[in-house]
Amino acid sequence: MLVPKPIVFTFLASAVSVGAFTAPMPSLGFRSKIGPSQYQPVSYNSVDPSFKFWKKDGAQVETSKAASKKGATADDNLKDDRIAPSIYAGYTGLMIYMIYQLRDAITASTLGSFALSFVTGALIWDNMIISIGSFFFKDIETNPTKLKILKALSYPRFTLHAVGIPFQCVTIAEMGKAAGVGFLQSNFVQAAVIAVAAVVAVLDRKKFADSPGITPTTFDDSPFDALERDLTKFSYVKPEFAYVIPAIILALSNLVVGIAAMKVGTAPKLAKWMIFAGASALVGNALPGAINTFSGNLGEAGMQYGLLNAARIIYGGGL
Repeated sequence: MLVPKPIVFTFLASAVSVGAFTAPMPSLGFRSKIGPSQYQPVSYNSVDPSFKFWKKDGAQVETSKAASKKGATADDNLKDDRIAPSIYAGYTGLMIYMIYQLRDAITASTLGSFALSFVTGALIWDNMIISIGSFFFKDIETNPTKLKILKALSYPRFTLHAVGIPFQCVTIAEMGKAAGVGFLQSNFVQAAVIAVAAVVAVLDRKKFADSPGITPTTFDDSPFDALERDLTKFSYVKPEFAYVIPAIILALSNLVVGIAAMKVGTAPKLAKWMIFAGASALVGNALPGAINTFSGNLGEAGMQYGLLNAARIIYGGGL
């Protein structure tokens, strides 16, 4: 099945332009000069996956000036500090709802169905830790104990995400096979998807183990009134585009296999939910600027919801 190149390139561009849906985003390397030693500046050369390279060096200064005019400081966006973490608490609730729905929807247990549940569970942890951190750990710059606790709680965000995302491609392959997509009917192809997912997961974690680790996220280049400034979370110390490639592939795979299944016509409802899942992840991450901090997680919730409904069809005997 051939997908028109303009469609593929358009969605690929929209996905990579913001670093690809829900991967815990790399830090830009800015640190506060106060507080624990972990906050001292670190120098390194790497790619900013958000592609904000067009921003001038004076962006932070301009942000401070704009804040002063509005009666705020560079660290105060004049918004209720509870709004941003409450949004992530809402995302956590959505994921909890979906994992309970998956428990009833899946009657045939496969590696793909397990991967779908695993990623949904990982996203519960991801959103929950960001919400909890933003509610109760806002003073980590001056509280070394809280810094250590939140850092320990944040490590699973990165590991669960990195391991689960490649294996959710197995879910897509199984759905495509059930929908009658030609090349996915091969047992060799199905086994190859599993093998590649395992290799990608191992290599990703090896790369992370050899990296400087994670650090508190700063939003020095965000508009002074950006809601994301009220979030307290961790990001990679050293940005690597390789960390987000599996997420891009997963979103595009949803879309491409869904379109292929729609053309086959055997399971149009399944195909529509797969297209919805892929489009949700891509569109959610294509929105610009500080909005993406929230729309990206909403996009991943949309993707899991689409796959939940697709799972009802192939794992619940509804095909």
